[in-house]
Amino acid sequence: MNYKESTVILEEIKKAKKILLNCHRGPDPDAIGSCLAMYKVLKRMVKKVEIICPSERLYENVNYLKDFTEIKTNIVFSSFNFSIYDLFIVFDSSSWEMVSGDKKSVIPKLPIINIDHHETNTFYSGVNLVDKNASSVGEMLLKIFVDWEIEIDADCAACLMAAIVGDTGAFRYANTTPSTFEAIKLLTEKGANKDQAIFHIFRSNPSELVKFWGVVLSKLQIDKKYKFVWSAISYKDYEKMGKPENAKETAASYFTQIVHGTDFGFIAVEQEKGILSISFRSRTGFDTSKIALELGGGGHIWASGAKVEGLPFNEAVKKVLKICRMYAKMNR
Repeated sequence: MNYKESTVILEEIKKAKKILLNCHRGPDPDAIGSCLAMYKVLKRMVKKVEIICPSERLYENVNYLKDFTEIKTNIVFSSFNFSIYDLFIVFDSSSWEMVSGDKKSVIPKLPIINIDHHETNTFYSGVNLVDKNASSVGEMLLKIFVDWEIEIDADCAACLMAAIVGDTGAFRYANTTPSTFEAIKLLTEKGANKDQAIFHIFRSNPSELVKFWGVVLSKLQIDKKYKFVWSAISYKDYEKMGKPENAKETAASYFTQIVHGTDFGFIAVEQEKGILSISFRSRTGFDTSKIALELGGGGHIWASGAKVEGLPFNEAVKKVLKICRMYAKMNR
């Protein structure tokens, strides 16, 4: 048995007839792939299943996954009718705000299962399975499915492969462990193709996004004293470039971990007026989650995120820089 919680989760699923699954705000391949994998397994159990996401847009690079179009987007949690469901399963979300995309959202009164791998998880549900050593929720779900002794078909395997490839940066990040490669081996045997996942996630970016990276790089700055790199994009520039999807996250993953002489970095994008969204990445093992937590966000050592709301762009950036320098000084 990989997880003692696997049995508890299965019992909750067996009791439920209508199950709701959630892709967190700004869903990445891990969130989407995990959600779709569970969707397929539950459908085979003859459960009524629906998938929701608070964001208006999904990560289109993984639209090759079967049932991608089943995900309902732009869901407002405060007005959504949760009462018609018996169970709510959420993935890859360290906090309820990540689940709902709304700081003011109230946790609904129905059984909730929280499956996550972030060290900063707040254990906000009735059943919490959090494995901070897992590379991704996709890797966790594979272990859960093995615990359940269910057959994993090629479509389900492809979803889990996308989840793992996405969250490990195609196996470049430090969260890639022997357990991760064991999962890749098993998924490959089940019919998943790692090269397909890598091609779609990392080699299929729209030209608008690539041009946006150019703007990010043109504004890139290095704080030599505190050893971090950063770039901040205003709403005006973000809007001018067409608001490319996953601009912040991809830029952070590609550019903040490669600058010599730095420990970490961040990309900040004012995605809405007065809302600065930040993605942090560690280069040397510096714990970026502490900075994210200070800003009301979360994540883990190597990758984390947060939002600063209610401040003008320049003031919000100054706040982020101040906290980065404070934690960088403490880390010396």
